[in-house]
Amino acid sequence: MNLKYTITQGTIIGDDKSCEIPFALVSEENGVYFIETFLKEGFYDDTYFSKRFSLIGKTEKGYQIEIEDLTFTLYKHHNHKAKFVCRNFVKLTEIERNSLDEDFKEIEDNILFVEIEGFKTKFANHTDVKKYRQYGKVDDFNVNFDYTSCSLYIQIEGYKENYFHLVFSQSKTDDTILIDFTKNGGYGLLTYKHFQVFKKQFLGFLSFLNGGNVSIRRELTGNFYTIDGSDSHIVYNYSFTKNSNSYTSDYIPINEHHSYSSSIFQRAFIYSFNEFYHNDLKLDFISTVSSLNSAFTTSGMHQSYSILINALEKLSTNYQISLGNFDENLIDNKVWEESIKPALIKVLETQKSDINSTNIDAFRIFKSKLGDLNRRKNSTVQKMYDLLKCGCIPINQNVENLVTSERHTAVHNGEFGENFTEMFINFQKLDHILRDIILNIIDYRSYRKPIHEYASLEERKKAYPERIQKNVTYLCSQPFREE
Repeated sequence: MNLKYTITQGTIIGDDKSCEIPFALVSEENGVYFIETFLKEGFYDDTYFSKRFSLIGKTEKGYQIEIEDLTFTLYKHHNHKAKFVCRNFVKLTEIERNSLDEDFKEIEDNILFVEIEGFKTKFANHTDVKKYRQYGKVDDFNVNFDYTSCSLYIQIEGYKENYFHLVFSQSKTDDTILIDFTKNGGYGLLTYKHFQVFKKQFLGFLSFLNGGNVSIRRELTGNFYTIDGSDSHIVYNYSFTKNSNSYTSDYIPINEHHSYSSSIFQRAFIYSFNEFYHNDLKLDFISTVSSLNSAFTTSGMHQSYSILINALEKLSTNYQISLGNFDENLIDNKVWEESIKPALIKVLETQKSDINSTNIDAFRIFKSKLGDLNRRKNSTVQKMYDLLKCGCIPINQNVENLVTSERHTAVHNGEFGENFTEMFINFQKLDHILRDIILNIIDYRSYRKPIHEYASLEERKKAYPERIQKNVTYLCSQPFREE
């Protein structure tokens, strides 16, 4: 473990009581933070291993430190030594320069930098470096694509500003990607509070583009910062196991070539992210993205297909619920479960001997089928077709086979192809359809890199015609200035 901070005074806080501590050591291993300290006699209770605690204090270097969601990993009764693991974040606030704060007390903190982990991308833009020697300029053609600049549009009720500038680059402190929000001339100021509102969808969107899960390692905010994004007034360090994301899907090829990432970032964040955010609130896109990424890295083909078919069914159900006018039960389910179904079972019980007279298993089988009597016939199939129509997926023979045949045999028999090649093709078809449903709903119109084509270009164009772009008013607060 690497010792990160030494706390010289602090307090452990629980739901019902607190404990002053003389010191504590904060260590980090593989991205996870651990705390080691001594508790006062009488504070510990045997029920505490199932509870969460927080810690506030000061470090030996004069920082205010706050640690959220601590859980016990060890407690020794003879000397009251305790060890905790952090399951949320370690927040550091520089208090040495607090005299500066007087001018900023009424100003809400902005998000300055966000450091993300697991994101794989080729950068779209390059930094020009001019070299000079004693005799003049050196003609040294060495283009280094080292950052991606793009605009972000997100309109949320209660927040006026909706137009922000993002700069993606390699972090100077770790093998992570840094997102810089400080280059905001001609854009808006994104406050920390505002960012927290759409942070979950922002991560889900990045994970979707990435083809692998993305996590936030650090958030930097406050009144001052270093220009390279290595430190700031207030830093949130998140505690979770490091994510290398060795394998990611390149269906959206942001990690293939800088020209691809240039087009994708520019269109995705300005035109599609706002749609992703609002549709996720209704359809839970994040859950589907998580399933796609999980299935991509799962080694077993059957398990991967099962993950995706469940994701398709869940997304179909979410879509029907969002419409507010679909009920897959013929009779009110409460009435069915509490009155009608028990009455039917009671009638069957009286005829049990006659039912089993020719087949000893007949009663058991018939009784088990009662559960499906109140469901609309082919309700799952119809829900899927409704979702596919919403997602502008062409309904050809390939797609019909998925809905009516492959899905059924996969769920009931664990089969979705006669051999490995057919199973692989059917898996890729399902993967691509799920991705295309989300991409089409959010009107993403940039590069896609399918492994298997489940529809022709003509079929795709017919199902997914061009849409008239909405007239959007971009609202921002910062005057344009030359950097």
